[in-house]
This record gives sequence, structure tokens and C-alpha cells, in this order.
Amino acid sequence: MKKERGKRFQVLCQKWEESERGWGSRPDGYSLHVSEVLREQYIREYWSRMPDQAPDEYSRPDGTPYWCEVSEKTYHEILENKYSKYGLRRSGPYPGDGGTDGWVPLHGGGHGKI
Repeated sequence: MKKERGKRFQVLCQKWEESERGWGSRPDGYSLHVSEVLREQYIREYWSRMPDQAPDEYSRPDGTPYWCEVSEKTYHEILENKYSKYGLRRSGPYPGDGGTDGWVPLHGGGHGKI
């Protein structure tokens, strides 16, 4: 018996990179957004919480955002996120094809299903 896949939704994925004083930078997950406008607002909201001086550790957007497919459950998690009305932050393998630039794990990541 073939398992039904369920509804899928297109969302915008933005990769993030963490910088830590004395350690350098490394991948720091991704955020998911239902539109480009909400992605931009999410980034503005993030920077508005930062102090005037660069902290010892912070994250920043990395690479070009790309559209990917997510499950209905994930789509509703984005819409109902209690921490930000503009998007949802995640860690782990990037959804979809991982985009065309930025960090991609060597262990075959970038193709995770969420």
C-alpha cells in the first residue's frame, strides 16, 4: 500500500551563520518564511534585538535565500510561531536542495525532509 504524502507548501529558506569571537564562523541553521517580505522583517527584527556593539557571539543571514517545499505541519508551525510572527528558526539539515550557495554539510545533508 502506497503511503499518501499529504499537502506540501512552498516557503522561503534563509541559511544563517554564527560568528564567535576567537572561534570564527560556522553554520547556524536556517529560518523559514512564507514570503520575501516576512523574511526581510524577520531579519530586521533579529538585528533590532542586537546591542550597539558587536557581541562576542551572534548570527547573521548567509547566502541567497531559496524556495523549498515543507509539510503542512511545518507550514502551520511557521504561521503559529510564538517567538516571531515573521518566520521560524530551525537547526539540522537544510530543507530541499540546500540552495545554490553557502554551507552544505559533507555527510549528504541539504536534502532533509522537515
